[in-house]
Parts: sequence; C-alpha cells; structure tokens
Amino acid sequence: MSDRAADSTIKGFLYQFNKTILSIVGAEDDEIVAVEGLVEDVDVHSSDGSLKAIQCKYHESRKKFTDSLIYKPILQMAESFSKNSVKLVEYVIFIYVPGEGERIENITRATLDSALATEDKKLQKIVGRIDPSFNHNDFLTNIKIAFGPSLDDIEDQVKLALNDLEINSSDVDTILYPNAITKIAKISSCADEKDRQLTKENLCDYLSNVTTTAVTKWTLALKNRSQLLDTIKNQLSGALSQNSRERYFYFSKSDIDEFDENIVVFIHDYIRKYHYKPAHLQTPVFAISSGFDAVKDIEHRLFKKGVKTNTGLIGDCFEVEYFYREPIKKISKGVVEEREFDLRLLALGSEPEAINYRKGDDLYLICNSVPEEINTRDVNQYQICTCDFNELSYVIGLRGSHE
Repeated sequence: MSDRAADSTIKGFLYQFNKTILSIVGAEDDEIVAVEGLVEDVDVHSSDGSLKAIQCKYHESRKKFTDSLIYKPILQMAESFSKNSVKLVEYVIFIYVPGEGERIENITRATLDSALATEDKKLQKIVGRIDPSFNHNDFLTNIKIAFGPSLDDIEDQVKLALNDLEINSSDVDTILYPNAITKIAKISSCADEKDRQLTKENLCDYLSNVTTTAVTKWTLALKNRSQLLDTIKNQLSGALSQNSRERYFYFSKSDIDEFDENIVVFIHDYIRKYHYKPAHLQTPVFAISSGFDAVKDIEHRLFKKGVKTNTGLIGDCFEVEYFYREPIKKISKGVVEEREFDLRLLALGSEPEAINYRKGDDLYLICNSVPEEINTRDVNQYQICTCDFNELSYVIGLRGSHE
C-alpha cells in the first residue's frame, strides 16, 4: 500500500472513530452504541427496539460529490432493509466530501434506481442479494445522507463534547481525546459484538480512570502529534528518573521502521544514560520479537560498541535462571568500573514465556498490539506505538528533538 493510500485509510478510520465517540457522548442513558455493529460502522440501539445504523465515508481527495460515491452504502443498506422484517432501522450515510456543507438530505428514488442498475460487477453482487420485492418507498423513508465536517472539524467537535462531560482533572487534548480514540480503535477489533458495545456511562467511567496519554498509531495520526509526544515524554520522565526501577522493553520488529539499523544505537544510548551509575541497580531487559539468530547478531554489534549482554544462552540452550541472574560488578571509588553484563537481551520469538518469569516495575511496549504471551498484570505498562526511532528516543529522553 502506498503512503498516500495508507494515510487515506487511517484518516477514514479516524473519521469513523470520531463519529462513534460523538454518537456515544450524545446517546441517551439507556442507549447502547456498537462499534463495527452487525448492521453498520456505528449501530445505536435504543431501549424501544429501534436502531440507528450509521456508515461513515471519508472522501478528502474528491473534488465534488457524485451519487456514485454512495452507491455501495445504499445497496448494503437496501440489502439489510430487505431482509429485516422486525426492527425499525434508521439508516444514515455519514460522508465527508470537500466543499459540501454540513446538512442532511433524503436519498431520491432516482439515486436508488441508479444504484440498483449499476454496471459495477462488485456492486452487482450486492444487488443480487437484495430481495427484489422490498418496498422502495419504505426504504427511502428510512435512509438519509448526512454531509459531515472535515476530519479536523469533527475532531474539534469531539473535544468539545468530551469537555462537556466535565471529567475532573483531565486535559481534553492530551488525555481524554487520545484515550477515547484508542478505546474505540481497540474494541473495534473485538470478535464478539458484546465486546464492541459501549454506553455513555461506560465511556465516562473509562476516561475517568485514565491518567496517561495513549500513544498509538491512531493518536499519532492526529493533528496534535507533537503535543502528544511532548506530553508522554513528560509523563515518562518521572519513572525514568528513578534509579532503582527494573525496566522491560519489548520491541515488535515489524511495527517500527528500520529496526535492524537503529536498535543497537538505541540500546547503547539507553545504557549510557540510564544504566551507568552504581545507583542504577536494576539491569534492564530488552525483549525482541525475534529468534536467537537475530538476538546473537545484536549482541555482537553491541559488544563492538562496548555494551555487554546476557542472552540466557549456554551454548545453544536457553536457561531462564541464568538469564535473570544478577551481574557481577566491580566498583571503585563510587564508580562502576565493570559489570559482567549491562542488559538482558531476550529472544521473545524463541522463548515467549521467559518475559513473565520475573515481573519488572515498568514495561515499555513498542508495538501496535501487545502479544498474548506477555502478562501485563501488576506492572506499570506504557505502550508507545511510534514507528520512528527518533520519536521513541525523544519520549524516552535520549534526545532533545523528535525531528
């Protein structure tokens, strides 16, 4: 996928997530909002059994609106309507096209007929699934097109809505908003529909208990990216300034750019800043989503830079007790002259359970999703989903700029 296409895809999802948050915050107390619902992107279930089904479309690159942009959602909704004989469903196509002011319009019979008569082979497959006897007029009564704001504008609307929740001691820009986006993104991938449902009360309870900024691929795509990086840097600085913390780092190689080219420099710089004093008692653990061959290569490259590692290997066998042993240290006049090893380097791809053998104080997760084999219970965890080593080094305090 090209960078432009990837950027467009991310914006499309962010637009949907923002609309979802607005739907939740604006819901009645007895309404349940389903993210990636059974019917559409956002399903709002009311206690009377009625349903509002919203499909989101973001067309930033389009110069003007044409009916063909909504043929697919119209046909998908017509298919759903033709097979639904019980529940009252209001269908909404929530769409952004530059130059179109915010408004709600009806879908005309001519537009529906054109969609049904499409020559697009992919859309014809949807037409083939629609019950031909469905009542066109009733369907048109229950479907609307809502022209929405731009991504930047809907983001501002969401922030205002979150501010109106009056959650005490929480900054909207750097705490409430990015965590709300992260929450919606996370539950949207859940397989069970019950796990994708939220009420306004659920969201308020969640946001009332978050205290750190969520740094994910979604929040780093927001317009205040630099502000979020500054905030997480300040949040991490407290724990990183403490000498006696036992810190674990986990790296997913596929989630950060140019991993092989940068990991050795990152570890070297970390050791030189955070693990050189006699007061630095706890040996850090760096776990990599690779097997022993990759870890041995990193070990050798670190050795060339004067950094000694413990991989837990004795010959070709891994021994977890050997991995977690304390290094022998030589201290003279308050200076650490030599450590047996400076860090523990774990091949998580080969020894997935070893990271849970002993819990550290802080767990830094440089990945888009936390592997199931990592037990995050009873540790302070910080998920940093940047794909850029400069940004990672900045928030960890190894450099003064993320540029």
